[in-house]
Amino acid sequence: MIVEVALPLPIESTFSYSVPAEWTDEIGLGYRVVVPFGSRTMTGVVVAMSDEPDPEAKKIALKSILDLPDAYPAMTDGLLKVTEWVAEYYVCGPGEAMRAALPPGIEIQSETVVQLTDRPAEEIHVVGDAAGLVDYLTGRGEVPVTSVRRRFPAMSTARLRRLERDDIVRLDSRLRGPRARAKLVRFVQLAPEVRHPDAAREAMLELRGAKQRAVMSVLLDRFVDGDEEVSLSELLEVSKSSSATVTSLEKKRLVNIVSREELRTHFPDEPAPAMSGGPELHPSQAAALGEIQQSIDSAGFKAFLLRGVTGSGKTEVYLAALGTAIDAGRSGIILVPEIALTPQMVRRYRARFGDAVSVLHSRMSMGERFDAWRNLREGRHRVVIGPRSAVFAPVENLGLIVVDEEHEQSYKQQDPSPRYHARDVAVMRAFLEGATCVLGSATPSLESYSNAQHGKYRMLSMPDRVPVKDSTPAVLPTVQIVDLVLERKKHRLEGTISTTLKEAIASRLDRQEQVILLQNRRGYAPVLVCDTCGYSPMCPDCSVTFTYHKSIRRLRCHYCGRTQRPESVCPSCGAAGLQRLGAGTQRVEEELVATFPSMRILRMDLDTTGRKHSHHDILSRFGNGEADVLLGTQMVAKGLDFARVTLVGVINADTELLLPDFRSEERTFQLLTQVAGRAGRADMPGEVYLQTRNPDNSALGFATSHDYEGFAEYAMRGRKELGYPPFGQVAVVEFNGPEDGATRGLGTEWTELLRQQHLDVRIHGPHPAFIPRVKRRFRYQTVVRAPHRQRVPELQPAMRATNAKYGSIPPGYRIAIDIDAIGIG
Repeated sequence: MIVEVALPLPIESTFSYSVPAEWTDEIGLGYRVVVPFGSRTMTGVVVAMSDEPDPEAKKIALKSILDLPDAYPAMTDGLLKVTEWVAEYYVCGPGEAMRAALPPGIEIQSETVVQLTDRPAEEIHVVGDAAGLVDYLTGRGEVPVTSVRRRFPAMSTARLRRLERDDIVRLDSRLRGPRARAKLVRFVQLAPEVRHPDAAREAMLELRGAKQRAVMSVLLDRFVDGDEEVSLSELLEVSKSSSATVTSLEKKRLVNIVSREELRTHFPDEPAPAMSGGPELHPSQAAALGEIQQSIDSAGFKAFLLRGVTGSGKTEVYLAALGTAIDAGRSGIILVPEIALTPQMVRRYRARFGDAVSVLHSRMSMGERFDAWRNLREGRHRVVIGPRSAVFAPVENLGLIVVDEEHEQSYKQQDPSPRYHARDVAVMRAFLEGATCVLGSATPSLESYSNAQHGKYRMLSMPDRVPVKDSTPAVLPTVQIVDLVLERKKHRLEGTISTTLKEAIASRLDRQEQVILLQNRRGYAPVLVCDTCGYSPMCPDCSVTFTYHKSIRRLRCHYCGRTQRPESVCPSCGAAGLQRLGAGTQRVEEELVATFPSMRILRMDLDTTGRKHSHHDILSRFGNGEADVLLGTQMVAKGLDFARVTLVGVINADTELLLPDFRSEERTFQLLTQVAGRAGRADMPGEVYLQTRNPDNSALGFATSHDYEGFAEYAMRGRKELGYPPFGQVAVVEFNGPEDGATRGLGTEWTELLRQQHLDVRIHGPHPAFIPRVKRRFRYQTVVRAPHRQRVPELQPAMRATNAKYGSIPPGYRIAIDIDAIGIG
């Protein structure tokens, strides 16, 4: 038997292997296999099978697969189909697409390691990165080459081979097993011979050691109470004994030690809430649900765009629709745009569906993700909630996919390949598996809105908020624009918060109501500048300025993570001190504390949410009334529902508008509308204050009146004139590498080959990226635009042909193709 195997490499072809006779009845499509690949060992996925090799394969001696590590296929039939489409559409290798669908850490593969030779240090004479490498390897033993390259990006395999020829380092290959494994927990039982209390007490009398008697006593007490076994860790803690004591008792045949698998869970230590039904739906909810349920019952594909204002009850529609799918014996995928949304969302779904709910996201430990993936793959759980990667959850008999806040750009994968958009993958997966797909948002992306207008999606509308007391819908919050230029002229602006917004905050504190404040920059000050000469400290590895973080009194680069102490004098002109310009969340927090000393503040940004369950803890504390103000970046703008929040303030509504991107106004409107929707969601009316230096901007005007249709009509006119999405297609090809000239040359040569394909598109570049250097790597971009064609079917084949014509990319350099790019820069 011959199998075609997709390997997790940026290679568009698959590879043929023979199957040993003893595995021919066990192997099938979607199974993982361990195979030799050159000098390496890798894990791939079987994508095709045949009894005879094709004519070309007959000419060579096929290698055999080495291992079949799983008892069932890792990839479902549906996932095989959708990852094949992902590889085709997003121009990546099939193995890269499949890697995105599998949990991290399960691969078995060889890795190259490097270590110093025994050559005396005094005989080694190297400079630059090579000298740094020698210092790094000294005393470390074997180090994976991948770790070396992260620390020394220019240290290519060719350079390491030269150092090996010079007898400075030695390269070896090591087989690395899976890092994600089942968790085994050891339990201790009384041996059958001593399970009668009299027999156990008689055995204890013969024991001389007090620790052994203590262990036996605990086991006997538990046995009498009905517990036949105790976990080893608990037994040692209660009896104040050691593992050696228990092992000694096992040798005396008084106890048995057994290992049993324990499934890990990401949920904090809380029981699943009691399952309950949902509330009665109001008319627009019921109408939308009815159409979705008809689609689920038909067991065919249909895509809906559910446009409901903030607070209209979209989640209740999702829950009821999922209940229909579950009742029909099918499964569901619920996508959310941010990890921060997951705790609140999970709580609601677990209240409805109990322990049938799994979570998948990158903040989970490798073991938790592995166990959640197995729960889904083996059918123990039929509902999964998570960010974009959850679109590849291994559920079978798929009935429903929901993409909540479908407009969010976090659904677009940036790195590594495949650079997919989870919203579009969700629609395609639903199509391939005969499922229903619901895209929900108060501010749909213009692409989805256009698809609904042209009949590709069925538009469902929920124009009112859910009623709170009687049948009258809750009212959307009033929105006011605060002109910061005018406030400063009136001497009503000191720092970052205007007097107008401070007065609104004070009134909420007096009424014991809550406030959400958005400042979409973390840190203390985004820029430090010398007043004398204009010097601003730049990250030496990236083309960006450092951000000052007052809590750690250091400068930090938000692109590579590098930190350093701020200079006390300007290194350029010698002037004393540097001025801190702009404001991040830390500075706003400091200003709030100075103005309202008794205020209780919770800050939610990347600096405060690094700890496990930190999102859950912050939101739970705010929901329990332990804080007056929730201050944060865009994490606080979406999906949060707190009854006592009556005021939302946006510290700087211009942040997104300043970006050189054709989507900047759309993102500004969406962000402001979404954060405004956090106010007044219960029976208390809400207010929103948008601080801006551009009060006449159209996006702000439409956000003030909650006018999505007006904004969409306005934005569509501009997009149509320029041929930008949804009226045209945009792809970006990025070239990056350690040397500026060579990276530009790579981009120039590749782009010229693409031009020779004679596509009906506009090709611009290569030009330096908006941030031309990140992590010591230079970046150039070529932008491909089809101004008046929504899809260019020949684009992907042309890019593949260009890759083939170019051939091998130089070591250390990279070409990244981004189809339907959401940002340029």
